[in-house]
Amino acid sequence: MLIAIPIFRMSCRVTIDKGRAWSVVEEAILWAVSQNSLSVTDLVTVSGLKRQVIVAALSRLMRFRLIELNVTRGAAKFVASDYGRDAIFGGKALPFFPKKEPKRVGFVIERVTGGYFPQGQVRVGSRSSLEIDSDPDKREIVVEGGGPAISHEANMARLSQIAVNGYDEQLANVDGRTASMRSEFMFVRVIDGVIRNLPETASESLRTIVERVASLPSANATVPVTYEGPRTETEEPVIGHDIDFAPEDLVVGGLEQRDLLLSLICGAKSRVIIHSTFLDHKRFRDLLPEIRKACARGVTFDLLWGAERLGEDEEGKNALIAVEIARIVREDADIGRRFRVHMKSTGSHAKLLLADTESGDWIAAVGSCNWLSCPFLAVELTAVLRTQKLVADVAVAMQRMAGRRGLSDDIATEMSFLARDLKRRLEAPGTATATLILGDHHDVVMRTGSGAAVRKVLAGSNRLGSTARPGFIIQAEAAVERSSNLEITLLYSVASGPLRKRHARTLAEEAAENGFRLVRLEKPQLHGKFLAWDDDDIAITSLNWGSARAPDDFPEAEIGIHLNCPGIAADLMNRIEKFFPEIADLSAEVEQVSVEDMIE
Repeated sequence: MLIAIPIFRMSCRVTIDKGRAWSVVEEAILWAVSQNSLSVTDLVTVSGLKRQVIVAALSRLMRFRLIELNVTRGAAKFVASDYGRDAIFGGKALPFFPKKEPKRVGFVIERVTGGYFPQGQVRVGSRSSLEIDSDPDKREIVVEGGGPAISHEANMARLSQIAVNGYDEQLANVDGRTASMRSEFMFVRVIDGVIRNLPETASESLRTIVERVASLPSANATVPVTYEGPRTETEEPVIGHDIDFAPEDLVVGGLEQRDLLLSLICGAKSRVIIHSTFLDHKRFRDLLPEIRKACARGVTFDLLWGAERLGEDEEGKNALIAVEIARIVREDADIGRRFRVHMKSTGSHAKLLLADTESGDWIAAVGSCNWLSCPFLAVELTAVLRTQKLVADVAVAMQRMAGRRGLSDDIATEMSFLARDLKRRLEAPGTATATLILGDHHDVVMRTGSGAAVRKVLAGSNRLGSTARPGFIIQAEAAVERSSNLEITLLYSVASGPLRKRHARTLAEEAAENGFRLVRLEKPQLHGKFLAWDDDDIAITSLNWGSARAPDDFPEAEIGIHLNCPGIAADLMNRIEKFFPEIADLSAEVEQVSVEDMIE
């Protein structure tokens, strides 16, 4: 009997880094001698390890010039070199010079329970192979009700398990040009009731299903089964990180965003990745001189865009602009090989930028600015993030946005490796905390902010549309009902969708009756999307709180950052009021009316 199990067959060329990584013992010894000069005897006493282990570790650390030997008064003691001290206290990885080994890797994902195996452990064939097989009793399993996750992230995790052998190896690169995925079959023979050539690591669920299929009457050529693997892809929850956040890392304004963009391009060491929802080839031409200079010193660019979910016409328009930008790049000899324009939309409304620095660290920018389409005239907000674990979260989000073509997406693969490396960095705790906001977590932040505020809430949205009431106004009404002393102001610039100006005026009148303000800002326009409450909490995002909501099936469609930092909300409110003095005037009027009511 021949049983055909449907599979996905994946294959690609990879590069493996082979080399001995630094052990915990070696890093602990480096840390110890960076505090005080210590002898071998001292280290043996403090650590409780064998003398030969300490000597071997010291020998390797000296070979990489991380520690030095000092002889004082006839006593030999070890101290960390300046390089070693910077490495251990700076949170950077210790020097590692692996041998790079290319190889071809293939694996299969069975679609019944989601298990995966190296290709060499199974017999694989196409449908034509199944049809011409001479076995008189052939049974094909047809899976219903779901299937295994085949996203870039899931396949990278499988590939890392399959390709790497032992602690001295790690996956270093995937050649996207060689990556392929095919829908085929895994052939399993059943002879005299005994299952043959099923991998030893196959799950009990898969074995049970194969046994059940084998026990059916021979007339069953196709056997439907229900998918019994994980229903959803396991994702690491987004967590908060301790960070140091300076007021100048919150960029507010229009031309200020252009200055930020140029500073990141000029300061990049070798890499810049830009995600802009919309594109404009004229704006791109304006940036060409700085881009050309960066390319001349070895910086490589990737430009992604994401207008897909805004309608076919908008996507088509941006696709044509992407073609035009690609033409400009192709015809420019200085940037042609170092600037890649992605021709397929990510479908995300997020505005992100990633760039490396001369120090080896990375910087992320998260906010409301469409880097490659806006004229930098409206008021935008961007948070500049320098904590490496937080930048890693942004890289993971970029990976999920770009990785729709599996392992063939090189930018997604690069972001996967970047996130892995940045998460290993050690950093000193800061005075602020930051958490990436993805998808429907925006609703949680809005409810948290309006529900926790004691004194003041200020929220901004470029657009006011059909979702204004559930996403924007109801939260304000609930907050006022909870505490009448709260000063709540909701800002917007454009009435959109089915909502007209007269409807917006009606909403503003209702807001005034309910104890808060809905204010339209015309000149300059507010394009920034933010939420600030009391003194210490802000959220900067790409989501128009007043006119849109994040789709449930694509968390990376809208991305923001929640910052808790002493005085950051008060600082942001003051800066917004400088751009829009009418907000402060309205606050003064409200305060005056309140005083008059108290006198009466």
